[in-house]
Amino acid sequence: MSSLSYQVGQRIKKYRKSRGYTIEQFSAMIGKSKATVSKYENGIIAIDVETLHDIAQALGVALKYFLDIDDIPQNSDLLLPNSAYFNTDRAYMYYFDGRVNSIVKSLLRFSPAVDGAGVEATLYNDLNSFSTPDLCKNLYSGRLDAYDTITHMHLVNQMNRAEKMYICLLNPLQNRAPAIGMMSGIGSAPFFAPASVKILIAKAPMPEDERLLQSIKLGKEDLQLLRNCNMMVINRPMHIQY
Repeated sequence: MSSLSYQVGQRIKKYRKSRGYTIEQFSAMIGKSKATVSKYENGIIAIDVETLHDIAQALGVALKYFLDIDDIPQNSDLLLPNSAYFNTDRAYMYYFDGRVNSIVKSLLRFSPAVDGAGVEATLYNDLNSFSTPDLCKNLYSGRLDAYDTITHMHLVNQMNRAEKMYICLLNPLQNRAPAIGMMSGIGSAPFFAPASVKILIAKAPMPEDERLLQSIKLGKEDLQLLRNCNMMVINRPMHIQY
């Protein structure tokens, strides 16, 4: 069993389950036996390109999202020559989820757009470890648009395309500092309604300590602006240094 075949197979399994298909149903859809599909998903046998294309078509997922795995070497070349901040191929995102009272970490990957214009962004949301992004709870993909002082990302959940995510970041004044911003979209249980969270995105993994926690939790200043202006406003933190 190769790690590549296993990771691709686990991605197939994740998408199949997100669509609500049993192995029996899905094997019939792609003209394979139940045993063969099980072997695909567990990485026991390799998948040829034509079959992987059929699987992607059946699941309604772009082919590239089965191959976007973590054994690709990090690229030190500038992906965004006009951006002073997002000039690497990955970043590390954190937010605080009050429903479970814990920090949630996610991985962002960036690559040149297929059409040669702009940058594609992939968000592996809610991870136990940055070393296993394929085990994320939700996978989003879309586009990144970076400017001198602000960065925008528009993303779509590849497991439920009705879910769309918008990220807006204030680029830090210092290149080594994290970026602070907001992530908005449809919340998960128990709300399933429009929701926004304060986020922090860094170029390297950060200690999940009190300093990080205070950076991503809504503080007194955030709540005061919400009360006074009826708006959730995320400003650059002036009192926390990294």
